[in-house]
Amino acid sequence: MPGRTVNQVILLGRLAEPPTPVPDVGEACQMVLTTEERGRDAAGEPITRLERHLLLIEEPGLTAFCLQHLQVGMTLYVEGSLRRNENPATDPSPVAVWVRRLMVASWDPGGLPDDPLA
Repeated sequence: MPGRTVNQVILLGRLAEPPTPVPDVGEACQMVLTTEERGRDAAGEPITRLERHLLLIEEPGLTAFCLQHLQVGMTLYVEGSLRRNENPATDPSPVAVWVRRLMVASWDPGGLPDDPLA
């Protein structure tokens, strides 16, 4: 493969599990974000696919913010990169998203309204 490669992830989803400190890592936390895809199958029936994403945060200020302010159900916008999960004892996900940037898209634990076009 010539040239450069890109390892970037952008997610918009709902917080499924509260942020928890990561033991033996210092100022770090992890949490689970869920995303969903909506579409239709070959027969035209609506289908929804949910995905769980393990998020890992090692930046002290962002870790403190997440542990203090985030609640299950909030909608988050996350930018980061994929990395191998080096602590599978705490979560069996083989790949985690190393968060570089996080914004709260909705402070309401109910999240954003459903897509009216679905």
